[in-house]
Amino acid sequence: MKRIIYKFFIITLAMLSFSCSDGENGIDGTNGEDGIDGIDGFDVGLEYVVFAGDITNEEAAEIAQQNFGKNTHSILVINTTNLTVLDLTEVSNLIKLEVTGNKSLQSLSLPNLESIIEDVSVENNETLTTINFENLLTVPSIIFENNAVLNTINLNNLINSNRLELDENELLETLSLPALKEIGSLRLRPSKNLTTLDLPNLEVLRSLSISDTKLSEINLPSVETLNFLTIQENEDLQTVTIPLLANTQEDGAGITIRSNIALRTVSLGSINKFGRLRIENNENLTLFEANSIQEITNTFSLRNNTNLTSLSFPGLLRILSLDINESNLTEINFDVLQEATRVQIRENENLSTISLPSLTFTEGIQISENNALTNIRFDGLQNTDASITISANENLNTISFASLATLNGNLGIISNNSLENIRFPQLTLLGVSDIRTVLTISNNSMLNNMDFSNLTTLNSGVTITGNGAITSLAFPSLTTVTGFNTSTDIRINSNHSLTNIDFQNLEMITNIRRIVITEELLTDVNFMNLASFSELNIDSNSLITSLDLSSVQDFSSMRLGNSGRLSTTTIDRIFARLVNVTPALTGKSITARGEASTQALEHAQTLRDNGNNVSLSN
Repeated sequence: MKRIIYKFFIITLAMLSFSCSDGENGIDGTNGEDGIDGIDGFDVGLEYVVFAGDITNEEAAEIAQQNFGKNTHSILVINTTNLTVLDLTEVSNLIKLEVTGNKSLQSLSLPNLESIIEDVSVENNETLTTINFENLLTVPSIIFENNAVLNTINLNNLINSNRLELDENELLETLSLPALKEIGSLRLRPSKNLTTLDLPNLEVLRSLSISDTKLSEINLPSVETLNFLTIQENEDLQTVTIPLLANTQEDGAGITIRSNIALRTVSLGSINKFGRLRIENNENLTLFEANSIQEITNTFSLRNNTNLTSLSFPGLLRILSLDINESNLTEINFDVLQEATRVQIRENENLSTISLPSLTFTEGIQISENNALTNIRFDGLQNTDASITISANENLNTISFASLATLNGNLGIISNNSLENIRFPQLTLLGVSDIRTVLTISNNSMLNNMDFSNLTTLNSGVTITGNGAITSLAFPSLTTVTGFNTSTDIRINSNHSLTNIDFQNLEMITNIRRIVITEELLTDVNFMNLASFSELNIDSNSLITSLDLSSVQDFSSMRLGNSGRLSTTTIDRIFARLVNVTPALTGKSITARGEASTQALEHAQTLRDNGNNVSLSN
């Protein structure tokens, strides 16, 4: 007995507290109350009880019998080598329980423990197979981690907890919490042999994380409230069902379902708001169901779910960011979606239609590399404060933004090889003058129709190039073009069928370094109301028979014809206008190529006499 007490005293020397009185009140044993009736100080128990070192089962049992009492609030079982069974039936309430690094411990039982004020930690016990907390009702935190052969956990009466974590308990097959009603965080990762998760009465679940298990289903039949859900890398998981899910935090439930290779269906009840929603790399997923969703306050990312061919959120009104990449969806129809701060749809091989008919606000759209896509319709969108880029959609035929009035950013329509129609019939303003923005329409080889019929103001540069089928280019309402700085250009070139360019109402160009037009078949160009510009270079391999510059007043350089020529009539009209500008032009560079009339030659000489550098040749 002395050896046991001495060993225990050494283990717990720094932590012993005997709760004895000073004897003044007559309960020091002298008056006969010496412990028989239990008030001599020892039976109220030690505050801390520690089991450590080479303590045996028998020694542990005797220590428990002699030292547990109502004052015992913390039990530490640390780095024992001989202890195999610890059965503490005397304990009903604790502040803290820690069981860590015990080499031979196989069974841990506190069958009458009802509550713990702080936390439970059971970690790194290499032979522990059984944990029995049969009557535990409430605990802030439980961590079971790296118990290599743990296969049985009894928490049958646990009602609520702030946190329960099971990490790297590789032989655990079943987790059953039949009485659990509410939990803050439940984390299972990795639990490589966990096949059964039973939470039949759980109603409130703040955060659930399940990864790298053998679960084939996750069914939470009573859960109504959920804030965060992460389910990833569960290779046997086929179904996720939370049928009564309806409530979440103010910003919505954060949902991540990723890399579950056998997963087929996900059903998330009647929840109406998500935070971040990520559905990624679930190659056999065929159904994702959340039919009551109205708002996604963060990013919705749908990526690389090979067998998911359809997705419907019939009530979705608002989303921060829509990101659909590498999916097999055939259609994207969010019929009532009104707001999406960003829309990004890329590399969806089977996607044929994008229709967001109710979308009225977005700050950016990128649609690219969707090879089956034939139609893009954003017929309700009226304004956007960022860029629209539509590129490399091999079979795209039509782009329609029927109601878009202002686009305060870039517009890029690039390398859509089957594109025939671009429709922006209500667009009046494009670009932002105080940042660099560009209208780019390039390398759309089948493009033959563009409708910018109401565009009046361009606060951007312009690049229209490599659109092989278009024959006529017109901006009939455009009056003003303003660049970001004097390095901004308007470039129209290599549109191999283009014969006619019409900017008939363009009056003012500001901060545009040069206008460069170089085409093969171009014959008609109309800048009839353009008064001033910096540099104008126009060239065509065909004879330019009409070039209207009848309002020109000021410029620095004009180069008309290089590899090609202007008709005699066109040269006559241009030089007649230049020589009659008031006040007289001076210090200008003027180059024109074509057969000039005598009158045009005389006008050219007059311009030279006024101090201009003029070259007129055939």
